[in-house]
Amino acid sequence: MLLAPWAVTVLLTASSALVGALTGHSIVEKSVVQAQQECVEYLNVPRHRLYEYLGHNYANDAKTKCMIRCVGLNLKWWNASVALREDVIQQYFLPGPDDSASIDRTRACIEKRVSSKSSLCSRAYESFQCYLEHYGELLNCPKTVPLSEERFAEAVHFCLDTLQAPLAEFRTYCSSRGFLECERSRCLLRCIAIRTGIYSDQYGAFAARYQLQFGNITSGTGGDGLEQDICTTRLRREGLDKCTLAARVLHECFDFQITLHAALERSLILLSPLMEIVPPTASHTPEVNKKPRTYNSANRIKKRKLE
Repeated sequence: MLLAPWAVTVLLTASSALVGALTGHSIVEKSVVQAQQECVEYLNVPRHRLYEYLGHNYANDAKTKCMIRCVGLNLKWWNASVALREDVIQQYFLPGPDDSASIDRTRACIEKRVSSKSSLCSRAYESFQCYLEHYGELLNCPKTVPLSEERFAEAVHFCLDTLQAPLAEFRTYCSSRGFLECERSRCLLRCIAIRTGIYSDQYGAFAARYQLQFGNITSGTGGDGLEQDICTTRLRREGLDKCTLAARVLHECFDFQITLHAALERSLILLSPLMEIVPPTASHTPEVNKKPRTYNSANRIKKRKLE
C-alpha cells in the first residue's frame, strides 16, 4: 500500500505536533512514524521509501532492516545488547479483542525466525515483522519512550542543581541514610520522580510509566496499577506534605529498592566523574595562590649566574 506525498506530509506533521504536545519534564513520547522519519534521515535512506513504510510495507532489504533496528533503538524496544523489550514494543500494537494467543504466536515466530547468527539489523527486523504479522495492528499513537540511563542521570543532575544538593549529599541518601530520613532527601526524591515522569502531585505515581522505565517490576500482582492507586489513596488520607507523600508512595507502593533506588545508584556512578572536583595537590597549586614574582635586578643577577 503506497500513500500519496501529501498524505505522508499530513501524517508526519500531525505526528510531530502531537508528540510535541504530549512531552514535558524529561518525558519523551514518540510514534513509530516519527521514529521512522528520523531514522530515514540518520541512515540516508531515500525519502520516497517513507511512502512504503507508512503503508506498513517493509521490504526485505538491507536498508529497511537497519532502518527498523534504528526505530527499535530510537523507541527503546531494542538495544545494543540485542535484547527485545516486549513491554515497550507491545504498546505500539493493538491485539484483537478476542485474540488471547497473539503473544504466544509472536514469541513462536521470533524463536523460529530470529537467529543469533543473523546480522544485528536482521534480528531487529525479523522481531518487528513477527509483531506486525502476529501480534496486532500497528498504531501511530505516540507512546512513552523509556529514558536511557544517561537521560535519567541528566534528570537527577537537574534536581541536584535545582535543589542545591551536592553530590556527596546524594551519595549518603543512596547508601546509609536513605531518602525517607529528612525533608531534603524526600524533596530531592520527589523532584527526580516528577522530572523523570513517573510521578506528579496531582495524579500520584504513573504505574505504566514506572513499569516501562524499570522493566515491568512493581510490587503487587497486577500490572494495571490498581494496587498502587489504592496504596496512594491510603497515604493521601494521612494528610502528608508533598515531599513526604511522594517519597512514601514510591517506597511503599512500589518495589523501590530494586527499581528506582537501583536506577539512582547507577546515576550516581555516571555523575560522579562529572561532578566531583579533585582537590589541587602541591604540584598543581593554582596560580592565584602563589606569591607574585618580583623581577628586580637581584633576580636577574641570580639568573645570569645560573646560566
